[in-house]
Order: sequence, then C-alpha cells, then structure tokens
Amino acid sequence: MDAVEHDKRGAGGRPAAGRKGEVDVRILDAATRLFLASGFDATSCDQVAIDARAGKESIYARYANKGALFAAVVESNLARLFGGGDMAQVAGGSLRERMTAAGMCVVEEALQPDAVALLRLLVAEAPRLRDMVLSADQLRWRMGVRRVAEAIAAGASGGDAVARASAPAAQFIDLVLAPALMRALLGEDPAQLMQSANKRIGAAIDILVAAGELDSWD
Repeated sequence: MDAVEHDKRGAGGRPAAGRKGEVDVRILDAATRLFLASGFDATSCDQVAIDARAGKESIYARYANKGALFAAVVESNLARLFGGGDMAQVAGGSLRERMTAAGMCVVEEALQPDAVALLRLLVAEAPRLRDMVLSADQLRWRMGVRRVAEAIAAGASGGDAVARASAPAAQFIDLVLAPALMRALLGEDPAQLMQSANKRIGAAIDILVAAGELDSWD
C-alpha cells in the first residue's frame, strides 16, 4: 500500500467514507487514460494503481479483474459522452425539425475527440473481448438510436412508441452517423464533418420519407 492511499484510510484499513468516491473517480480516470493510450493488453492493473495514486487492492476491491475494469471504463465513458442531453431541445416542432435537432446533437457528441478515441479503442479490442464490451447494436443504441427514436416518438401515444420508432431511427443513424464516424476514425477533421452534418441529416430524412418509413409519425 502506498503512502497516499494509506493516509486516506480510516480504522480497519478501509478508505474514509468521504474519500471512497474520489478513489473511484481516480481509478476510472487513470484506467481510461491508459487503455486509450496503450490498449487492453499493454495496460496492467499495477499501472492503473500507480497512475491513480491508489493501492492495487483498491482496484481489486471494486473490479474482479482487468476485464471488469475495462468494461467499467467503457460504461462510464459512454454515460459521460452520450448522456442523452436535454430532450426538451428536440421535443417541439415538426417531425423533420425534431429529427434534425436530435441528429445534430448525436453527431456533435459522437465527433468529440474523447468519443472518437473511445470508438477507436472498441474497434481495436472488441473482436477479442466480446464478453466485456457492448455489441454493435447496443453501441448504436447508446450513441444515437435511442435519442433519435425519442425524437421521432415525441408526442406519440402508447408506451411502446420509442420501441416502434427504433427501426427508422436505426436507419437514420446508419445514414448519418456511420459515414461521419468512419471519416473521423480515418483522421478527417471533425469540425469539417460537422459543417456537412445538417445536409446529410436532411438527405437521410428525405430517404426515409420516400421509403415510407416515417408515414406513421408526425
């Protein structure tokens, strides 16, 4: 146990109650930095403990192994980067206006440097860590399908409205977000990609309208 961690422990060797949350944050922040910089294989819990200024036992008290820590890093970053925002911003207006507002929010969130870095990590590690990371459909839902489905279903009656709207929302995300993310992963400037986002969103809505995918929504 290092001096920093020891000084923050109370009776019985346990972290003082007021410090526990701080240690949690330091561990996840350190693990995020190391996983993003070095990948899963090249990152060790020992390194995370040193970088977080926490004892190694503090990590294993929270996470069973490195895989569990990696999953927690992915989850915490998805929650931070794709928290959903204020749905009041997209609740009003016509269907096209709601979808445009939601689409712009989704693209802006997804093109953040931290979001692109997280996606790059997931693309690199997912084939070998299938049990530790989200599936492609789960990731799409978290990154944008849910937000767009809620915008499509805004004002609709029935508790299953968002679920019913998820099909056109997924098509919308495939048309709008997937190409932008691919370009961002290949190094294109996110600012330039944002400049063309509104045009891509309008074209995607036109495609869905022409295909009749939005006929039951207003």
